[in-house]
Amino acid sequence: MFKKISLAIIFASSLAPAVDDFSSERLLGIEVGYTTVNTKSEGVFDKSSSNPEFGLKLGAQNEEWRTTLHLNFMKTEERSYQKAMIDFDRFVWASLYKTDSIVFKPYLGGHIGWLRYSDDLFSDNGLAYGGQMGLTLNVLNEVDFDLGYRYTLTDIENVDDIGSFNFSVNYLY
Repeated sequence: MFKKISLAIIFASSLAPAVDDFSSERLLGIEVGYTTVNTKSEGVFDKSSSNPEFGLKLGAQNEEWRTTLHLNFMKTEERSYQKAMIDFDRFVWASLYKTDSIVFKPYLGGHIGWLRYSDDLFSDNGLAYGGQMGLTLNVLNEVDFDLGYRYTLTDIENVDDIGSFNFSVNYLY
């Protein structure tokens, strides 16, 4: 357990530049996605299922960085999970020409947090971490759309990985 906590602290502190002079916009968003969960039993790939997921986001961003706390939920008859993650995204570049009516901002980032997973055979929770990439489209001063892919690994013994395509609408205030 100490090793996991140490790893989380090292990961979070390595992303400290994300909080440099964060005179930023705050954001509140809703998220929908299509997620694939791969599970294993006795060390061998067992099954994969793809289902919709839903989530909420709360965070802040400036021209270079975005930090968000997001909660995601997926539930079917046989499987469910809940994730609470903190994301750190770095905007790679932005189309900031005065003639642009829509600002494109591709990003790369990482996330770390907690995952609770259950299905008809077991239930467990643990550390989850991974990376994401995507494209943010700022269509209005107060609204942006976010389309991305999030890949998550976990220390839960029977969960191999989770891949999610996500679409979110964020209100900037």
